[in-house]
Amino acid sequence: MKKAIAFDFDGTLIDSMGLWRHLGRNFIESRGLTYTDEIDQTISTMSLSQSSKFFKEYFQFEDAVPAIYEEMSSILYLGYSETLLLKPGAAALVEKSARLVPTVLATATNEALLAPALTRFDLKKYFAFIQTCDSVGLQKSDRRYFDTLAERLEVAPEDIVFFDDAPYALRSAKEAGFYTVGVWDEHNQPHWDDVLAHSDETVKDLENLDPGRFV
Repeated sequence: MKKAIAFDFDGTLIDSMGLWRHLGRNFIESRGLTYTDEIDQTISTMSLSQSSKFFKEYFQFEDAVPAIYEEMSSILYLGYSETLLLKPGAAALVEKSARLVPTVLATATNEALLAPALTRFDLKKYFAFIQTCDSVGLQKSDRRYFDTLAERLEVAPEDIVFFDDAPYALRSAKEAGFYTVGVWDEHNQPHWDDVLAHSDETVKDLENLDPGRFV
């Protein structure tokens, strides 16, 4: 029986991957520059602050990194504060999970963007803590992110269930010893074989999913 549950946010609980997927391309092309598939692949595992620094260095922008960060953040903030929706069943799943075991949010999204969405959907109260890439200085492609998560939970990795839609995060979590649940999202469909390869099980939706069967 598992003793804790960790959820990714974007693409797992909230339907936001379309916004993120096109953010870098829209930002770069708005400046009349070419955005390649190679660039897209490079930033795919980065947090917003990390991708802002990458764009600054790669394109040698005169803008300071904080200015790039703020420009992209303003686009995202509007989504999190007003337009993005939770996936069906997400709120009920988190609420039920929190009643059973310590439940945490493990995400690459920074808290400034998370806050308006968590407030809008009244979710923050269910999480024992929130771990972002920026807060620990590690990407979710790095298994140390998950080592840190287990240490903070004070639970053995094999006793933690982790839900995510991103194959690189599932891979790192599995390397760290977590029980991984791959979550289907229309934007991870091209990489679904990779999700399957790094998941102990997968779910196509969150509705009617009972966290009690894990704990």
